[in-house]
Amino acid sequence: MNKEMARRLIAIAISGRRGADSVTKSEMVKEIVFKRHLLSTEDIDRLCNESIKEGLLTEKDDRFIPNFTVSGISVPLDFSVSVQDLFSADKERPLSDRLLDYAASTGKVSKKEAIKMAGDFLRGMNYMDFETALLAILTDLGIDVSEYVREIT
Repeated sequence: MNKEMARRLIAIAISGRRGADSVTKSEMVKEIVFKRHLLSTEDIDRLCNESIKEGLLTEKDDRFIPNFTVSGISVPLDFSVSVQDLFSADKERPLSDRLLDYAASTGKVSKKEAIKMAGDFLRGMNYMDFETALLAILTDLGIDVSEYVREIT
């Protein structure tokens, strides 16, 4: 599952419910399927199930609670989703791209800021690559990057 797309879809559903910190499946259908026309009703079921497996959502009393900060996620006006891209493993993309997307989705740092900080960190380092520097910077910012650490080692 492409976690970045899933985070954006969840953010769309939550932001459609002003002031809410959780959403029901029917509210997700209303916002994502009927208002935005991004997915089908069956895809919402799969999105919910996969998001719970991936740790993006927690289900409590038929409500879905995101396990990340929704307010920091920016969704472009022209955002569109392909079901194939959403539910495919996103390991094909370079690690640095996935790290930057993940960092930006947390709302703690923008992609541009993370690149600049990692570049500054790399100055004077002879034996460190960009991905390792980026992991170090994001860890210092309090962003959980444990799932990406395994890919470097």
